[in-house]
Order: sequence, then C-alpha cells, then structure tokens
Amino acid sequence: MQYEIKSEKENIRIDKYLTEKFDFSRNFFKNLIDQKLVLVNGNTVKSSYQVNKGDLIVFNYKEEKIVIKPEKINLNIIYEDESIAIIDKPKNMIVHPTDSQVTGTLVNGLLFKYKTLGNMDSIRPGIVHRLDKDTSGLVVVAKNNKSYNSLVSQFSKGTVERRYKALVHGKVGNNILIDKPIGRNERERIKFAINYKNGKTAISKVNLLESYENYSFVEIELKTGRTHQIRVHLSSINHPVVGDLIYGRKNEFNIQTQLLHAYYLGFKHPKTMEKIHYESDIPKEFKDILGRIR
Repeated sequence: MQYEIKSEKENIRIDKYLTEKFDFSRNFFKNLIDQKLVLVNGNTVKSSYQVNKGDLIVFNYKEEKIVIKPEKINLNIIYEDESIAIIDKPKNMIVHPTDSQVTGTLVNGLLFKYKTLGNMDSIRPGIVHRLDKDTSGLVVVAKNNKSYNSLVSQFSKGTVERRYKALVHGKVGNNILIDKPIGRNERERIKFAINYKNGKTAISKVNLLESYENYSFVEIELKTGRTHQIRVHLSSINHPVVGDLIYGRKNEFNIQTQLLHAYYLGFKHPKTMEKIHYESDIPKEFKDILGRIR
C-alpha cells in the first residue's frame, strides 16, 4: 500500500500516524516497521520516525487467508430480489469473520444461502456496511458486483439514510446535533474517542422520542458512519446507551447488551436507482424494558 503525505500535520511518529490513517493497530505497524516492511521515500525507518509533508510511505504485508465456511444460520430476511437482500441482524452476531471468530457470523449464513455475492473473493462477501456485534437491526447485502459497487459508492458519498433507536441514560433535549471528530482512543486501542487533533469528521443528529425519569428513548440519524459513532457521541454528551459495556455505565436492568437498534435504512436500489427504504421494529428485550419504565 502506498500513501503520500500532502497536507497532514507534521512531527508525529510514523507508527501512530499510520494507525490513525488505516484500520490496523499500532502494534501491527510497529511489527511491520521492525520487519523493514515500511519504507519512507524508499528507505526503512524506525517507529520513532517523525513524518513530514511530502513523505511517500509504502508498506507491505501478507494478510492471512481466513477460510470462511458456509453455515446454516436462521437469517431474518425482510426483503430480497436479484440484486440485494435486507437482513434484520440480531444482537450478539458479528457481520463478518475476524481473526478471533470465523464462525457464526452473518457472512457464514449468507454463504450458505446464496451461491454468489458481491465482492465474492474477500472475507466480507456481500457486505457494504457493518453493525457492531451487539447492535441489532438492518443490514443491506449486495448479491452481485454491480450492486456492491453501487452501494459502496452510496455509503461513501453519505447518501444512505441510516436511523437508529436507543435507550440512553438521563434526560436528553430534542434536536441535538453532535459534530465531534472520532478517532482511536490513544490509551485503549479497542475503544474510540472524541479526537479533535487526529479524528475524522463525525456528525449525528439526536431526536427525543420519549422521556422518562432517568432515561430517554431517542432516534439517532447518522450523517457520517464512523466506527462506534453513535455510542461515542452519546457518551460524549453524558447520555451513554443503556447496556453499553464499553462506553456506558451500570444500569438497573442487569442487561449485558446495548439497547441500540438500526431501524431505518434508505438508499437507491442499485438496479433501478429508485429511492427505497426499509424499517424494522425494536427487539422484544428492548420493548420489555421500555414497558417497565413507561
């Protein structure tokens, strides 16, 4: 992979810089640098090297092939045609295989049900966007490469409408716009955080649906799609999602999963280019807890 620094801030360690630019850990890049697989302007460097404007960075790595086996998984398909499928993903399911989990994912189930998917040769066949493991709700799947390319383009341009429902701690005001950049947490790499120095633009709109004594039922509309965006943004205004084990706080319901559901998905159909949308009801556990506090 090749990357030229054009207008970035200077005087930052190369291992940190690469971590902020690409979806790999700092240890990953340190190991590449130690193995002399990272070149700057044609020369090997140390992890402490300070990047400069105009530097041409090249790094090479061998991605271990993850073998994905089709699995018979009961998928809740709310719509499908020759181009796409809309899946209502349950909580406790990751979207695609990782180094630590290669079974029980949405992709395993898709490969069992469909002979072909878009971007078939990757570890994420058919996948054009993701939901966190414990976030339930709608995922659109591309069944062929034409659909895949169209949907990827729509997501990258920010034209896909994505709305979520969540139960959060505290009393939330109405029509809140959260415009705070998000980047990796420098102390805990598995977490993300508000990062004004090196974060990427992240915008969320929060609308109040119902207000209770200690909680609020809200709708969140994503204007961008950063990893953990809703959870980080809501936590940053002191209204974390109930049940969020990473960014949340203790809750009276004794649940171990976040009450966050992707209920609305709107986009242009990749074949007809007609604007379409789909909706999904919140899960039973979510409804039950709302019933207890109403």
